[in-house]
Amino acid sequence: MSKKLLLKKLLEKAKKNTTVLDRILFGILALGLLLMMAFFFYLMWFMLTNRSVTHLLPAEKTVSYFELEDLALPPQMDQQNLFDMLGISALLKGSFDIDTKDLRDHLTQGRMGMALIQDESEKNNLLLFFRTRSQSDTLDYFKNLGLEGEELAETVDRKNTIYNYPQSRSFVFSFIGPYLFIAESVESLELIQSVYLAEVTSLNDDLNYQKSMASLPRQAWGQGYLNIQKLNFGLNHPTNQLVNPLKHIVNHLALTIRKQQNGFHFNSLLSINPNLLQLNSGFTDSTNFRYELADYLGSKNTAAYIGGAQLSDEWENTLETISHLNPAYGLIMEGILRAQINRIFGNDVSLRNDIYPLFGGEYAIALERLENDLMGLKLILKHDDQNFAKAKLEKLLDGFQLLAAQFAPRLKVFTLPDGTESRELVADPTRLKDFEETYEDYEIKCLNVTDSAYGFCYTVTDELIILSNHPDSVKESIDLSISPRFILSQSQSFRQSISNLSAVSDEITYVSLPNVEALLKDTPVGAFVGNILSPFDSTMWIKHYFNDGVSSEGYLLLK
Repeated sequence: MSKKLLLKKLLEKAKKNTTVLDRILFGILALGLLLMMAFFFYLMWFMLTNRSVTHLLPAEKTVSYFELEDLALPPQMDQQNLFDMLGISALLKGSFDIDTKDLRDHLTQGRMGMALIQDESEKNNLLLFFRTRSQSDTLDYFKNLGLEGEELAETVDRKNTIYNYPQSRSFVFSFIGPYLFIAESVESLELIQSVYLAEVTSLNDDLNYQKSMASLPRQAWGQGYLNIQKLNFGLNHPTNQLVNPLKHIVNHLALTIRKQQNGFHFNSLLSINPNLLQLNSGFTDSTNFRYELADYLGSKNTAAYIGGAQLSDEWENTLETISHLNPAYGLIMEGILRAQINRIFGNDVSLRNDIYPLFGGEYAIALERLENDLMGLKLILKHDDQNFAKAKLEKLLDGFQLLAAQFAPRLKVFTLPDGTESRELVADPTRLKDFEETYEDYEIKCLNVTDSAYGFCYTVTDELIILSNHPDSVKESIDLSISPRFILSQSQSFRQSISNLSAVSDEITYVSLPNVEALLKDTPVGAFVGNILSPFDSTMWIKHYFNDGVSSEGYLLLK
């Protein structure tokens, strides 16, 4: 029997022995294999169409970018206000004359954002990008934006078509990869095309970008990046005077935002010159900061709180870092601070001998909402020598008394020799009010300018120095030291915010947004700020040092 005939007989026998159950199992196996293949192809399509725009931005020409994964917000927030809060509405209207309602209805599906791209002349060009629902529908929408009878002009370059308006609008746009790009210049879109065709390295493959993002959470709702070294505001622009020295210190800034049910968790990394970071090594995490002074701040009226371990050490560390770049920078910074101290407290007060020694321990700086929505400023310090602290504060009060009249000006009329009348503002010492008061066995000394928020009040307890511009603020902290009720550190928003952060190292900042809104309500920016802050309860952030930069971690808590 030949081999061919033998094989045929074996197949016929196997076919006869195959049961219905075997066929069903084989069919299920085949169906499962098809489903796996379909899922694999869908996964590949999803990854390609949902990947970050950094795969299309040029590494050498990208100054900054920011993108959101989607437009969904927590249920407490109004979905329609996202563009207004992020400033996208104003950008779209001002730069491209596009309405945000049209944007939501016609252009976006998933990822969207903006970027700054440099051209050959190093001019920054704004670029918007959106993952569209349908290219054909989006193209029809743009055709209707032009003048009546105006048709879009098309430039087919390489693989993607670039569209522009010959008469009406000044922007250009193109569909590249999964995104619609809207730009101020054709050159910006040509750069994106070059990256898409693998002719130019993408930002995602840039080592500096990868290094910056590696220290931040991988999964994020929003992310952004700023290359400080590429910041350029044009020839002879005054802003360059501020930015250029900064380039010797900072390289890049990376940011991620994670969306949660009750707020937003954000992380940032500021990439610092490694030589400067070495100067911080002795100071980093050398303290055991537990924000104890927040126990002496009231939760109901504190608008902002900044707490830290040792302000004098932090300031000295900053001066040392700045001086490492140029010794003159540190001298200038300290000279500016010394001038302000002398302006307020007089020339007899020494910055290093009278001010620095008071900041040897933990500090708390608070912005408060006082009665009638007045703004209060409070400083609480720890001390280990009550007599030394009192002597220094009395010296400061004496200096403030000599110069505080400048905060109470009055109009004085002079008659010049030629008979001309001259008017000028001069200090009015009659408006100064100084007094001493014993409250709960503690002596409070004050010097206030009547009918104003200017003042210098203090008391010294067994452990604390309490300074404020208003005596009621000093009394509140004394009351809390005796009966700790409604204190900031135990308030719900404070505890809820800090529970979303990692361990505090040496500094913490907390802002109560409703109290800030109340302080600003009668100011020119009050209405604008109120609209932005209305959904939020508070925000808090802390900082950490890494080998390649300084990281900030924060939380924005919703009401």
